Amino acid sequence: MRTLLRRTAQAGTALLLAAGALTLTGGSAQAATYDGSDPASLSCGGTTSTVQSAAMTDPHGNHLGTLELRYNSGCRTTWARITMDYTQGDCGTSSAGVACPKAWVIRNSDGRSYTCTVTAGNRSCYTPVVNDAGVTSYAQSYTDTAGGTKYTRTGSY
Repeated sequence: MRTLLRRTAQAGTALLLAAGALTLTGGSAQAATYDGSDPASLSCGGTTSTVQSAAMTDPHGNHLGTLELRYNSGCRTTWARITMDYTQGDCGTSSAGVACPKAWVIRNSDGRSYTCTVTAGNRSCYTPVVNDAGVTSYAQSYTDTAGGTKYTRTGSY
């Protein structure tokens, strides 16, 4: 009788572990499929909010724009968005002499990142998303002005 109970307990434990592994694998595999998606095209429900932000300034401290780390609770994804205080003039070409502002979202666990560029005639851009389920990410931006270049970073979320 004792042997039967022990075998039943072992079999039950094995089944529970296998079921848990399938659930975890399926959940994370599904969430990982969001990597690289356009956040505006995802329909995951939940709420979207800015979870971290940082002022973008030039090397002299003049405010240029805002860097945001955005999060959607339904998809469990993050992305970066930058909004400049002004529409970009000529940038990103050899004749312009300055690079266009850029933003990145970077997942801490593996360094996976996506970028966007604020092109001439625009004020903002946002990156594709990274899966943020069970890990953290942060946003980073780059600005190039006559006063010099500067990187800005948000905290992780």
